[in-house]
Amino acid sequence: MSRRHTLLLLPLLLAPLTGRAQDEGTAPARPAEDAPRAPEAEQQQDGPKLDLEGLEDPAGTAGTATQGTHPEGHDQAAQETFTQRLQPTTTLTQRAAAILDRTTLGGYAEHDFILPKDGTSTFRNHRYVLFVYSHISERVSTATEIEFEFAGSPLKREGVLGAGEVLLEFSVVDLELTDWATFRAGVILMPVGAYNLRHDAPAQELAERPIAYTTVVPTTWFESGAGFLGGFDLGQDWRLSYEVYAVNGLDAKILDGQGFRAARGSHLKDNNNDKAFTGRLSVSPFLGLEGGLSGYTGSYDLEGRRVNMVNADVFWRLGPLDLTGEVVRAFIDPGYVQGFPPGSTANTRDRVPTGMFGFYAQANYRFRIEPFFRALPNEWREGHFTASVRYEEKNTDTEFVTEGDAARLTLGLNFRPLPPYVIKNSFHWQKTGANGEQPHVWTGNFWKENSWEYIASVAYLF
Repeated sequence: MSRRHTLLLLPLLLAPLTGRAQDEGTAPARPAEDAPRAPEAEQQQDGPKLDLEGLEDPAGTAGTATQGTHPEGHDQAAQETFTQRLQPTTTLTQRAAAILDRTTLGGYAEHDFILPKDGTSTFRNHRYVLFVYSHISERVSTATEIEFEFAGSPLKREGVLGAGEVLLEFSVVDLELTDWATFRAGVILMPVGAYNLRHDAPAQELAERPIAYTTVVPTTWFESGAGFLGGFDLGQDWRLSYEVYAVNGLDAKILDGQGFRAARGSHLKDNNNDKAFTGRLSVSPFLGLEGGLSGYTGSYDLEGRRVNMVNADVFWRLGPLDLTGEVVRAFIDPGYVQGFPPGSTANTRDRVPTGMFGFYAQANYRFRIEPFFRALPNEWREGHFTASVRYEEKNTDTEFVTEGDAARLTLGLNFRPLPPYVIKNSFHWQKTGANGEQPHVWTGNFWKENSWEYIASVAYLF
């Protein structure tokens, strides 16, 4: 990695909107071929070669804290302020004031309106996410993502106030060792597929995440651990990027329907002595194309029963058209939901599924209606519409056809007046395997027995 801090947090906040490393392939403010390129000194090196308004994304995961160059005097001054902040006589106010020159705050938010086929229409304050980034020295940086889901706590359900959700979904400290290797430790986004790394709402063209990538890959999937990431230029435009980590790993709460969502590892204590390993290798042969292969392996209980998972992903930009998709397969040793402390209600002894499978394929087409945009305020005239279609399936127990099997077809139409702000509209049809038949869109009963849902959403980056 070259010295990359010219842009400080800007790549971090814009990264979810770029295809280069953060997004499944969401459209930029205008088609990439029309976008002005940033000066070479500001170009980033890691990740797939896609750009947003000429800024290529800097690293290989969402929220990556990238390294770069600061003038020597700046780093010397930074170290002096650290020394002052650590003095026993320094007040909390003085310590806080000293961080303003190198710590940056940003984030994104998402607010929905949902109209289901059956049930009550509702507004949903889906999430409000804060990014915190700090340049500690020339080769050390830290980044954090904090999510308030459904407005945090307290959360009112069925007339009763209860605990809501505030999560530290990503919090790492990076140490740049060489141009091609950075050591990372903390709460890490698992590099199993591209979507988990690039899930930020303003970067997505559809309001709902793929159903297999909230269950089989339980996005947002984050674990405590440590490892390495980096990349290599292979000549001309080719770029190879990698991430590899050791983490606490999944526990035994693996369920049909929910997949691995309830089995995400503890940040306090591993449930066994076997650390899980995960990694992703991606290659980008030219601007606009990336393919990735990733995997996971680790024990889920004290008896050494294992989960092995493999995932493939691809993104291809063809002018105003983006094609993207992923497929995941999990292989699980037979076992039971057990191994938690005696008396824990988590020891249900439910059967653990022995296999899971899922995929999605999506196309996004960006277009403009010139008379419409000419009538808008000047700052919105470079915006665009995006039409999207996605087909997806999930199977959270490959031995049986159950309600955990589902097929979904989604159509979407979005208006993005500015890169960081999007108004989304989507409509999906979904059928499950509750009647004992494997659901597919090409079978007749998909259209006779499905449920549907309309979602309008506003997402923005700040």
